[in-house]
Amino acid sequence: MHRKSYWKTIALTLAINIFALVVLVILNVAQVSGLPAVVASFTMKIIVLVASLIIAGGLICLWRDRRIELGLYDHIGASLKGNPPFSLLSALGLRSLLGQAPRPGDIVEVRSLEEIQQTLDADSTLDGLPFMPEMHEYCGSTFRVHRRVDKIYDMRNKTGMRRLCDAVSLTAVRCNGVHHDGCQAECYVLWKDAWLRRVPSSGAVDTCLTSEVEIAADTYDNVTESYICQMTRLWEATLPMSRFDIRQDLRPLLSGNVSLWVYLIVLLTRLFDTVQCLRGGVYFPHMTLPIKDNSVTQVPKMSLAADQRVMIQSRAHIAQTLINSRTKGLWYDRDMIRFCGNPGVVYKPVDKIIHEGTGKMLQFKAPCWILRDITATGEFQRFNPQLEYTYWKEAWLHPQETKKGTPSI
Repeated sequence: MHRKSYWKTIALTLAINIFALVVLVILNVAQVSGLPAVVASFTMKIIVLVASLIIAGGLICLWRDRRIELGLYDHIGASLKGNPPFSLLSALGLRSLLGQAPRPGDIVEVRSLEEIQQTLDADSTLDGLPFMPEMHEYCGSTFRVHRRVDKIYDMRNKTGMRRLCDAVSLTAVRCNGVHHDGCQAECYVLWKDAWLRRVPSSGAVDTCLTSEVEIAADTYDNVTESYICQMTRLWEATLPMSRFDIRQDLRPLLSGNVSLWVYLIVLLTRLFDTVQCLRGGVYFPHMTLPIKDNSVTQVPKMSLAADQRVMIQSRAHIAQTLINSRTKGLWYDRDMIRFCGNPGVVYKPVDKIIHEGTGKMLQFKAPCWILRDITATGEFQRFNPQLEYTYWKEAWLHPQETKKGTPSI
């Protein structure tokens, strides 16, 4: 039924497009002059342009939806969270317009602890962002820049996106939580530009061994002690940003966080979703409506282990485990739909994490699981570059069957 909704919007938009083209032809054939004719012609051209973009967005959504149904690899999501692409300005030889700040793909060296401490205030923060004890071990090491982190999602007050200035993430450098009572969230560590120095690209790069996740109160046991880390201080380290500020959509493209073709596909998808919202249609990606009562499909318990191969269940199967879009209190986010039907490899269980809003350690009543290389993509948060791990319930997974004679991992 959701595809019928997509096709209906495409058909309506196509009819409007044809009408505007007919009006343009009539104006040209009749050679009507004067200001009203000029205004009418300009308006029809704008309608044709916008309608064509909406139709293109609808066809893209149909193509992407079909790939999800078939469990095919999501190249769009992989590009958003994978290795950094070449930035548009760098490809055009205009990188100097962006200044000397580190960009995705650059090799940087973390400054010495003494140098970094000179940038910190009495609370060990720079512009409100803490320099955590877990970051000390990386001083003097070199890494590749993963993303420029120009904004974050406000998990404390749910106000949307907030502006973060002069910060990047480094490839594979995540917080191990060793100084925060073993928090298992493994968030990307954020680095201020002042804590890094660029080095020639031929330099050796160290190997580091180290999403929006909404969790209901009945998922964890209450713990009273509070902790301070980068994630709990993002509100203090960021600035408010209007949803109508289009610069937040341009920065990811210009800085190199996303490639041009992925950027265009995501924007066309967003445009089509906006039209669907105005029309009362179905968003992309579509998720089967979850159950609203207490009767959910009972899923047998599994015994998962690190490095075990699993398959992510289909959209229809996962929907049958949800109550108000949650399974045992854990929210199933729309950004996770793209992985339905795809294989994954278990990384580790997650039993406790620090809540970004309260600083409290949350102890899960039932463990969730992290899958290797499966993170949030930020597509539906205006290219949010945080790219944190998504958490999976056992009900959303099943062991991957191996063919006879094929060794399993």
